[in-house]
Amino acid sequence: MKRLFTITAATAIGIAAWAGPVQVSAGVDSVDVKQGALRRVDVEVIQPRAIVARWLSDPVDSAHRVVEIQPGVEINYSGPVDTTDLGNDRLQLHRTLLVQPWDSGEVVISNIGIVSGIDTFRSNPIVLKVYTADVDTMTTVHDFMPEATQKRHFWDWVPDWLYDYWWAVLLAVVALGAGIVSYVLYRKGGLRQVLSTPAKPVPPYEKAITQLNILRTRQLCEKGQEKEYYTELTEILRQYLEGRFGINAMEMTTPQIKRAVYATVAEKSASTMMNEILEMADYVKFARMRPLPEDNVRAFSQAMQFVENTKPEPQPEAEGKEVAK
Repeated sequence: MKRLFTITAATAIGIAAWAGPVQVSAGVDSVDVKQGALRRVDVEVIQPRAIVARWLSDPVDSAHRVVEIQPGVEINYSGPVDTTDLGNDRLQLHRTLLVQPWDSGEVVISNIGIVSGIDTFRSNPIVLKVYTADVDTMTTVHDFMPEATQKRHFWDWVPDWLYDYWWAVLLAVVALGAGIVSYVLYRKGGLRQVLSTPAKPVPPYEKAITQLNILRTRQLCEKGQEKEYYTELTEILRQYLEGRFGINAMEMTTPQIKRAVYATVAEKSASTMMNEILEMADYVKFARMRPLPEDNVRAFSQAMQFVENTKPEPQPEAEGKEVAK
C-alpha cells in the first residue's frame, strides 16, 4: 500500500475575527490530519469582563461529551478555560480543543467561537487537509486477534443491590449521623445553648473598622479594580451611618446622604470628609474616572477618620449601686 507522509507541521493562526468588543482567534498545530484522527486547536478570546458567553464547543446537554460542531467535524475534547486579566475590564480566555474530522479532503472549520445573547462571535476559518486511512485489502490471511482483557474498576465489585439503592444507603447514613450528633449535643447542653443564646450584635463602630481593614488587605486598587473598591468603601460607610445615626443611607442618593450627615453629625469636619469620599466614588463609578493612587489612599484615610471621629463616647460606669431599702 502506498503510504502517505504528512508535510512539516505548519502553524495556522489566522487574523482574529472582530465583532464589536470581542476578538476571537484560533490556530491549529498542523493542517495535515488523517481521517478520524485528533488535531489540537488553540482558541483565544479577548472580551469585556461584563460579557457572559457560552462556547460553541460546549455540549448543550451535559450527557453528550462529543460535540458535532459542524457536519463531519466533532469536538472530541474541550479543555478548561484559562483566564487572564488584561486590565481595563477586559479578559483574555484561552482554551484547547481536540478536533476530529471524519470527511476526507479539504475541510474548513468556521464554527469555533462564543455566543453571547443573540450575538455569535466566530474565529478565523481553519483549513484541514484530511487524508483517508490506509485500508487493508486482506490480500493476505491474518491470524486471529489475541484475547482482549477488560480492565475492571472498583465499582465492578459493588453488589447490585448497593449499586441500585445507593441513595437509600446514603440517606440512612446521613440520618444516623444527624441523630448521633443531635444526641451528643443534647446530652452536653450544646444544642440548647446554641438555640437559647442569641448572637451578640456587633457595634457599628467595630463592624465598620473591621470591614475597612479587610477592604485594605484585598488591595483592589493595586489590581486595577477601582470601581469595586469605591463601591465597597461607600457601602461600608452607608451601613455605618444607618447603624450609628439611624440614617437610611442604603436607600439614599449621594445628595440625600450629604444633607442627612450635615444635619445629624455635630462635627462639621466629618461632614466635609464624607462629602469628598462620596464625590470621588461617584466620579469613579459613574464617570469612569481613573483616580490616582494618592486619591485612593486619601479616600480610605478619610473613611477611617470619619468613623473614628464619630464613634460613640464610652459610657462611664455607675459610681454606686442603689441600695435596696
